[in-house]
Amino acid sequence: MSALPSAATVAAVPLGQVAGAPAHSVAALSTPNPDHANPQAIEQGKQLYIEMNCAGCHAYNGKGNMGPDLTDSEWRYGGLPVQIYQSIFDGRPQGMPSWGAALPPAEIWKLVAYIQSLGGSVSVSDYEHARQGDQPGEQVAPESQAEAQLGSTPAPSVDQSPQTTVPPKTGKPQP
Repeated sequence: MSALPSAATVAAVPLGQVAGAPAHSVAALSTPNPDHANPQAIEQGKQLYIEMNCAGCHAYNGKGNMGPDLTDSEWRYGGLPVQIYQSIFDGRPQGMPSWGAALPPAEIWKLVAYIQSLGGSVSVSDYEHARQGDQPGEQVAPESQAEAQLGSTPAPSVDQSPQTTVPPKTGKPQP
């Protein structure tokens, strides 16, 4: 296990998208989990998940119950390791309790490692997309996808102005 991120680094992570966020906030998003590849820490995190009754809300497999699914890529408060840490440490509105007073940071990082092992979190290397809220390739308009497949040639412009027709002059009055 490498050194734990400092409390100041974790506190610098913005909750949600912040316009004009300072550079240290953006850099804090790339904070890795010191236990992400440690099999013992992941197993200890799984035991904590059970002992702390996380399964009561998120189910034993992490698929969600009354709490959100931890195995998909949709995270209301961010799926980066440091954002998951914050959600556990500080709690979240509408039901997620704060565990910061009950668990030391090293234990919370083990929980995060277990949650990461479930497969739904966002990779630290993709922190910029996580900050934007979309994964690469998501939220692309269908017409943009079609243009990309056709070589990005725009469709010809069609004049949509109403057309008026003038009847031919025949010398007879028109009805």
